[in-house]
Amino acid sequence: MKKLTAFIMTAIIAVLACLSFASCAKTGGEALLKTVPVALSNEQYAFAVKKGDTEMKTSVNAFFKAKADEINAIFEKYTADGVDLTSFGDDTIKTSPTGAENELVVATNLDFAPFEYTNGNKIAGIDMEIAKLLADYLGKTLVVVNMEFDAVLTSLATKDEYDIGIAGLTITPDRAETVDFSDPYFGAAQYIVVKKDDTTFDGLDTAEKIEAKLKELTGSAAKCGGQKATTSQFYIEGNADFGFPGFSNLKFSGYKSAALAANDMLNGNLAFVVVDEATAKALVSSITN
Repeated sequence: MKKLTAFIMTAIIAVLACLSFASCAKTGGEALLKTVPVALSNEQYAFAVKKGDTEMKTSVNAFFKAKADEINAIFEKYTADGVDLTSFGDDTIKTSPTGAENELVVATNLDFAPFEYTNGNKIAGIDMEIAKLLADYLGKTLVVVNMEFDAVLTSLATKDEYDIGIAGLTITPDRAETVDFSDPYFGAAQYIVVKKDDTTFDGLDTAEKIEAKLKELTGSAAKCGGQKATTSQFYIEGNADFGFPGFSNLKFSGYKSAALAANDMLNGNLAFVVVDEATAKALVSSITN
């Protein structure tokens, strides 16, 4: 993982489990999955604030600069080799806003480890620890409200109770029409995860070669999945705002989390899963026999 410098981080991104990470993850056994080691895209993640809220945007950007070392330490903690994501979490974070002035109310989706997830009754993840650090920096109490991923920006834009959206959000022109984004703090890329014994993409060492192979797939080999309404889905189905042409021959199934998609792949219902890089890493390390 590259170090956080100033307010821009370039690293790896996200995974999670069924209803909580602890309920689905298995560690210590033989890996059942593998990652195809080729980055297929290049995106930047940022925090979202209400349109025109220059005070919050300026505060977040100043926070990224002031707390760069502490934020980098959080990234390193969650992405270290052999890390046990079930060992993290905070059960004191509030989840219901009261309308008090001293609250920082965050809209998020807690199905995206290692960035945001639940570990039993604890809230955990890179973003959630950064959010706590931000709340402390602003002299506020953190309140985290969990919702479907595709509701995060809508809720932030239309409901007064939310101050900020933190959910591994890719900056796009379309999204920037309804919310403002902070400076980017994370560089992400899409990767493919397959069963450990799958050879479909073996020997393909560039994004162009992977994409050529994807265009050839038919039948059951063309069935894929990932977390719904995320960049993974847009990569497969196509999205002009993201700059993705898509693959008309592929059939994408959206799931509540990438881990659910991976489990369905192991059950024989998908040929491969598309996820962000750290998601891929966490899936491979956590789904074992």
